[in-house]
Amino acid sequence: FSWLIEAGMTGMTTSQLLSELCERLVELGVKLERGNIALSTIHPQVSAFMYTWRHGEGMVVNTNVLHSDDPGEGWFASPFFFMISNGVSFMHRPLESENELDFPVLVDFKDQGMTDWFAQIFDFGWGFQDGWREKSAGLITSWASSSPGGFTKEEFSLLRRAIPIFALALKGIASFEAAGTVLETYVGRGTSRRVLAGQIKRGTARSISAVLVYADLRGFTTLSDEIDNADIVGTLDQYLERMAGPIEDAGGEILKFMGDGMLATFALKDQEHTDICKTSMIAALKMISGVKELNVERQADGFLTMELDVALHVGEVMYGNVGSQNRLDFTVVGSAVNEVSRIEGLCDQFDTNFLISSEFVRASEHQCDQLESIGRQSLRGVRKPIELFRIRGGAVFTNNYEEANLHFIG
Repeated sequence: FSWLIEAGMTGMTTSQLLSELCERLVELGVKLERGNIALSTIHPQVSAFMYTWRHGEGMVVNTNVLHSDDPGEGWFASPFFFMISNGVSFMHRPLESENELDFPVLVDFKDQGMTDWFAQIFDFGWGFQDGWREKSAGLITSWASSSPGGFTKEEFSLLRRAIPIFALALKGIASFEAAGTVLETYVGRGTSRRVLAGQIKRGTARSISAVLVYADLRGFTTLSDEIDNADIVGTLDQYLERMAGPIEDAGGEILKFMGDGMLATFALKDQEHTDICKTSMIAALKMISGVKELNVERQADGFLTMELDVALHVGEVMYGNVGSQNRLDFTVVGSAVNEVSRIEGLCDQFDTNFLISSEFVRASEHQCDQLESIGRQSLRGVRKPIELFRIRGGAVFTNNYEEANLHFIG
């Protein structure tokens, strides 16, 4: 089984690894009817990945167990829950004997024609806990035969040698996937790829031209003073979800959440300036409309609300690592970042939720015909005044920009 070690080093997927292991075992003469694994993971939405292989059918289950899922009575009545709760790493049950069917799922397997079943659990030592699992178990595996008499002594010997190697290979794959998930969750998709590629040296950065999106919730301080501390995070998450979704859907990158604010970018390419500007502007409009829709829902339920202000700007920024020797942040820095935050700060003064810089308007080649200039404005800490634009006539923001009377040329 040297191929298992190689697979763990070359990055074969979990599904591929399980499928190939089962097929190879069958080729070696093991009467394997079913192979199943549940793999714990570090993920903001997913608690575990579950895969099931059946002889003659291949992979029949490939599903995610969500943190929000109720495990139900089936989990608590399962041999896996018993094993994890009691620190049992191996369990074997011949299914042809009624005396061994001490869990409901084993009766189901017997009814499906299976004759033998065993499970083995491997704790990867990751240490994280999940709400309904009393103890963390990196990998849960189970294996079943439908051959009369069950697994032979030789088959058991082969399986008991192969499965720990399989678990080790899977740990290598899963550890890298978990690292990627954690990085993507906290620093964004594009940045996570760069960090995983080894670009973590302090001071390394490259110049990029980008649309900068700066968004901030108006009234967060007042709201946080009025509601219970226990509700602040949940409330903020509701708003940040409406802010982040349109950016991610449009292909932008959220660089960071800053309390009640957000900084995102859309990298500009020479031949696609106008398209990217249009995409980023529609995303900004959808952010604002999404928050307005949320406010309607919250008001109907008697909850306090906040407004969202957004600024769009274009500029050259340095994209890379800044920080101390042992604590880095992969982000964008430069005068344009300071400018876009100052632009957003003027929204309240000009009675609008949306301000756009003249640099953005030029980069978009004046695609939107519903903008009006509010003149050149002085920005705190910025040497030269910048001409700013807002949407003419206070258009209504909706998720369909055409309904907001916004027309894009070209």
